[in-house]
Amino acid sequence: MFRLKVIFGGNLSFRKFDNQAIALFIKCVALNRMSQIAQPDSYAIEA
Repeated sequence: MFRLKVIFGGNLSFRKFDNQAIALFIKCVALNRMSQIAQPDSYAIEA
């Protein structure tokens, strides 16, 4: 939650609960995508 609030802010701009849930879902998807992009590719090293 800390990372989400720091990046996107702690406020929701919609009044209706359904719209707030959709906005929060979109923010979570964007945060997950940013996390995936920043992760390095991992592969096994054979010795």
